[in-house]
Amino acid sequence: MSPSALVRSWPALAAWGAGLVELGLGAGAIVKGADAADRGIGILLATVGATTLVWGVITLSRGRVAPRSGAAVSLVGIVALAAVMLAGPRQMSIYPVVVSMALALAVGVVSAVALRRAGRGRAHPVARTAARTSVGGLIVGAFLLAGLVTPALAATPIGSDAPGASVNEVFMPGHGH
Repeated sequence: MSPSALVRSWPALAAWGAGLVELGLGAGAIVKGADAADRGIGILLATVGATTLVWGVITLSRGRVAPRSGAAVSLVGIVALAAVMLAGPRQMSIYPVVVSMALALAVGVVSAVALRRAGRGRAHPVARTAARTSVGGLIVGAFLLAGLVTPALAATPIGSDAPGASVNEVFMPGHGH
């Protein structure tokens, strides 16, 4: 099995992680936003998060990256995340924003590489066929993603209100008992 088969599913997993955290941040900005601008950014971020999740599902089901839409989703997600940090609610933690930006950037880089290879006439192996993905690679990617996304979701304004959220002292000091 080639190394590319091991990581072929990772762009979709990264999109799911970015989308989930964007949804959590968007929901926090909507519910805990101080004004209409915060709520507007929250709606944008929740919409981008849902779109990113859908892109990840389509990518995994097709077995290849859709580079143009992946680059667009990544770019819009990064801009929306920057906007939520600049104008968003003050109780927002930077950790989920950084995690979501890193995952969105990974999706964007993979999409840009696929676009560049397609532009040269050399189709990327993932884009050429619906090649098999490795179940082992999918499992390893899911474990890595869970390790990043779970604490990021817990550090969102909505996640900090969840039952048992007092364990978030590391990422959101002052929120525990």
